[in-house]
Amino acid sequence: MFTRPDRAVDRVFLHCSASDHPNHDNISTMRKWHVEDRGWSDVGYHFFIRKDGTLEEGRPLDRTPAAQGGNNRGTIAICLHGLARENFAEAQYTSLIELCAEITASYQGMVTFHGHCEVSSKACPVFPYKAVLGLDDHGEMVFAKSSRPDGMNPPSESLPTDRTPPRPILRISDRSSDVEILQRLLIDAGNSITSDGIFGQGTAAAVRAFQVSNGLVADAIVGPATWKALQA
Repeated sequence: MFTRPDRAVDRVFLHCSASDHPNHDNISTMRKWHVEDRGWSDVGYHFFIRKDGTLEEGRPLDRTPAAQGGNNRGTIAICLHGLARENFAEAQYTSLIELCAEITASYQGMVTFHGHCEVSSKACPVFPYKAVLGLDDHGEMVFAKSSRPDGMNPPSESLPTDRTPPRPILRISDRSSDVEILQRLLIDAGNSITSDGIFGQGTAAAVRAFQVSNGLVADAIVGPATWKALQA
């Protein structure tokens, strides 16, 4: 569980460890590299996500990270183990989504997410972090916008005009029986996904494909228009 630190935070930076070696898949190795090789006081990241999705804690959240030179103040640093884009695991993405959803909720949507590459010449992280987290052009997680103080909602799904009780709007990281219903409808539509009630990357990809094929905005947000098309 994410516990909001006392220090001010307005950005979260994502990193990759630049190694796919199994022996490096742990926060202890990262700490050794940073402390012994770079002379830092501790590992530079606050969180490390292993290939199996295990989330490990690194530097205490109440301390500024040492992961983005010149851009550490007011940030949280998260690193995923991996070097080659194709070797990152679904379990890692699921853990990342869940962690970032907690961070977003803790800050009422007033925090943005960025890759290290946005403030560095490094190609880090090498995985498609914007697609994984569903970020908009400002670095905000799209699914979290409805909880922002200004009440801004995604524009692609309008409210229903009839009196039929609508199904809830579903977004990546949601877990519920409605997600399982969504997955079953997607399976009926020809998608090979698991009906487990967890709105992960596989479900998001299936939703986007369905939205594209039905002339809807492909944002992976399941609102009235997408529900209606699925149930037609």
